[in-house]
Amino acid sequence: MPRLRHLPSRPSEPLFVIGSGRSGNTLVRRVLMASGQIYIPPETYVLGDIIEGWPQSALLPWRERVWLFCAHFEKHPHFDTFDLPNLNAFAAEAEAMEDRRLRPLIDALFHFLTRAAGSEAPRWGDKTPWNAFHLPAIGQTFPRAQYLWLIRDGRDVARSYAKAGLLRDFAAGAQRWITNNQACEAFGRWTPNLRPLRYEALVQDPEREMAGVFDWAGLEFDPAMLEAPVGPMGDVEREAHHANVTAPISDTSVGRWRDDVSEEDLAAAPEDFAAMLARFGYD
Repeated sequence: MPRLRHLPSRPSEPLFVIGSGRSGNTLVRRVLMASGQIYIPPETYVLGDIIEGWPQSALLPWRERVWLFCAHFEKHPHFDTFDLPNLNAFAAEAEAMEDRRLRPLIDALFHFLTRAAGSEAPRWGDKTPWNAFHLPAIGQTFPRAQYLWLIRDGRDVARSYAKAGLLRDFAAGAQRWITNNQACEAFGRWTPNLRPLRYEALVQDPEREMAGVFDWAGLEFDPAMLEAPVGPMGDVEREAHHANVTAPISDTSVGRWRDDVSEEDLAAAPEDFAAMLARFGYD
């Protein structure tokens, strides 16, 4: 990990949108994709597991490693969001690769997904909140990648998790917010390529905040991208909790916890929830 401190990002490298779910990650994905300069597929879920488990397949023939790699994606319950029947075509391409290492294999997959979605974007990214729990492995595989860390008031996040039915209750959402952001915070101590972005600032002044993100990422920004359609996004069309992603950017959800979250919910949150809120500037 210490070597990451000495490896600045490069504009050709991937861009990972990280941070707790329900923090505006998919909104940022939409705006980035509207530029046509980067393609970010639906959440991959298994990327971190693949990277961490890759050494275990070292003795297998390359063909079997490729198919095992593909199976991780295909067997995940949300594979249908990629709008692909399978990864057979990609596997055939990958079997012929001359550079038989994991990093080129991942690059090849994301470029394949880019083409399959009808995009000509030269750069790829990933927007998977679960990646927060695999950041050391991802960072060592992509040491010059950029990491955009979405931060949102944990009370709004926990409320949203529970309301969308993604986690069982407010307390579970609060715990997910804590552990996810702790992982991002720890990773930020090692890499110079992580940039925090506050959800509240994003929705209150999207043009200013996204212009800053694009400049940091080495991408060209046009305010029209904030409202431009990007075509099918896979998970957005299938999953109800993404319903607002294609709507005009609004700050109406900021502080909504004040009306919906009870004192009992707040009292049931983990002990370090209030301390972390305060540390992040949420009173």
